[in-house]
Amino acid sequence: MPRTNAEVWSWAVFAISVGAYIPLAIGGWLHQKELNIACYSIWLILALMMVFGSFKQGFAGWRMPLGWTLGNGSLVIFSLAIGGYTFNLGPAETIVIYGIIGTLALFVAVGTMTKKWNPRILLLGSIAADVLSFYPQMKQYLQPHEPATWLMISGWWLFLLAALANAFFVEEFAKKLLMGEAEYVIAYGRAKNTCRIIEESLLSLENSSLIFVTIVVMTR
Repeated sequence: MPRTNAEVWSWAVFAISVGAYIPLAIGGWLHQKELNIACYSIWLILALMMVFGSFKQGFAGWRMPLGWTLGNGSLVIFSLAIGGYTFNLGPAETIVIYGIIGTLALFVAVGTMTKKWNPRILLLGSIAADVLSFYPQMKQYLQPHEPATWLMISGWWLFLLAALANAFFVEEFAKKLLMGEAEYVIAYGRAKNTCRIIEESLLSLENSSLIFVTIVVMTR
C-alpha cells in the first residue's frame, strides 16, 4: 500500500527530531554545563505522555514526540555516563513535576471511575506542563553564562524545523483550516471541527513558538 505524503513526512520529522540530539550530545560533551539533566529527565516523561496521548487519539503527529522520547532518554543516559552535567531543580522545575503528577493522577482517577482511559487528559496535561518545562532551560541562559555553542544552537534549530514540518506537512494544520466543509469531509472522512484541528496540532504549534523563543534567548 503506497504511503501518503503526510506519512513520509512523519518519518522525516521523526528522523529530524532524533537527529537534533546528536549536536546536543556533542555540544554537551564539549561543554558539560550545557547538559541540564533535570530538564532532559522531565522532557523524557513528558514525551512518553505525549506519544501515548497522540497515538491513542489517532493524531498524525505522534512520531515527533516518539523521537523526543528516544533522544531525551539517550541524553539522560549519556549525561550520567560522562558526568559534569548540571542539575537545576528549582521552583519552576518542581511545578512542572507536580503538573506531571497531577496529570497522571487525573488520568488514572478518571479511568478508574469511568472505566474509560482518556488519552486526551494525558496529551493536554503534558502540553501544559511542557510550556512550563521550557522555563528552566531559558532561565539557564537568562543568567550569566558562557555563550551557547553552535552545536547546541543547531540542535534547537532542528527541533524547530521538526515542529514546523509536523504542523504543516504531517498534521496539515493550515491545509485543514483553509478547506471547505465538503472538501474536508471527502479528504478526511469526518466533519470539519476547527477546535479539533487546533488540538491535533497544538503540540507542534506550542513547541514551534517556545523553541523559537528559546533560540532567541540562547543567542542574545
